[in-house]
Amino acid sequence: MPAKAHSRAGKAGGPTIGKRFANKERTRKAILQAALDLFARHGFYRTTTKAISKKAHIAEGTLFNYFQTKEDLALYFFEQELNNLQEWFENEPNLARAPLTERLFAIVHHHLERVGPFEEFIGAVYLRALQPSSKLSPLSLPSQEHHIRYLRFIRSLLEHAEVTGEIPKLGDFGAYAFALFHLAVITYWLQDRSSGKEETLALLDRCLHVATRLLKKGGWEW
Repeated sequence: MPAKAHSRAGKAGGPTIGKRFANKERTRKAILQAALDLFARHGFYRTTTKAISKKAHIAEGTLFNYFQTKEDLALYFFEQELNNLQEWFENEPNLARAPLTERLFAIVHHHLERVGPFEEFIGAVYLRALQPSSKLSPLSLPSQEHHIRYLRFIRSLLEHAEVTGEIPKLGDFGAYAFALFHLAVITYWLQDRSSGKEETLALLDRCLHVATRLLKKGGWEW
């Protein structure tokens, strides 16, 4: 193929490929939304792929082209939530100037508000994650890829606080420690029966303040 013809073909294919990807992404999001609506009403285990495909207005075979199992749907859900969390944080200019404690509190609080309507689904996913063979297990590569993205996001926040002298240098350990803390908060949140999950928010606020004060020099005075 002549160089000019090849160039024209490449340019013609670019928008087509982009449009095809956008259409697929819209379908994925439509499937996820249909699944989340059904999970909220009927629960994770009682919702069938047939019901999801019907609500999403697609054939069940088409559904499997996008998500082979409900675990794949759950992984996509967490991927989208992480995208939302990072985008939301970047578009909150006040948080950029806020103390580290407020930034970390806002991140976890926003996350809990987002997943609040899907509490039963989150609980079911956590139980499935305990199975070593599950794609949701922390040992699975898809879960680890998501986890690394989250760790890098938190690490960037901690690095900023280290540079400004708000906390001492923690290295990657700080990101891992906060990730474990975030997981513990979600576990507590799943069991919290207080109005508006007030006990979870109080625990989150208290722990963050204590932790940041302990990291500072002479940090025992509360």
